[in-house]
Amino acid sequence: MRFKVHNGTQSNAESSMCSTCRNSAIVRGCRLDEEIVVCRGLSMKGIRITFKVSSCSSYSDQRLPTYMELLEDAWVLQPGTKRRPPGFVRGSELRDKEIWSPSSLLGEIDD
Repeated sequence: MRFKVHNGTQSNAESSMCSTCRNSAIVRGCRLDEEIVVCRGLSMKGIRITFKVSSCSSYSDQRLPTYMELLEDAWVLQPGTKRRPPGFVRGSELRDKEIWSPSSLLGEIDD
């Protein structure tokens, strides 16, 4: 008789998700067993994690850019206004009011 196991026990050889998470602070000592991991994704205060993490609902990969980093590098199509013709502008040149306002997508903000 054969059994197929789905999502079985994780291997200890794999590294913890915390090593690439934006919400973690990791302090390592000289020896392999000297490691402190503090997670700020679970609470603002930070919780100490004493085991290797294989799955986390608060995981945010620090190797990927954040929304704001993407927006700074992006070219944003701005609709025309009374003072400015329509066209592309760099995301880093947008004002905070233009970035966070839903009406900026509709072209309702005047300079």
